[in-house]
Amino acid sequence: MTTLFINGSPNKNGNTVALAKKLLGDQSFETLHLADYKIYDYGQDFSDDQFEEVLAKLF
Repeated sequence: MTTLFINGSPNKNGNTVALAKKLLGDQSFETLHLADYKIYDYGQDFSDDQFEEVLAKLF
């Protein structure tokens, strides 16, 4: 099983990522940068919404 680190920060190399690397240490993990995805507000329906892709990575 691989740990999935979800980075909600717009900065891909900022303090949030540095903290995750420190906390997870030598453990193998995958980083998911939400800034790389186009996700709209709940209730909006757009054809280019990528929320389903993010959800697929969780399960």
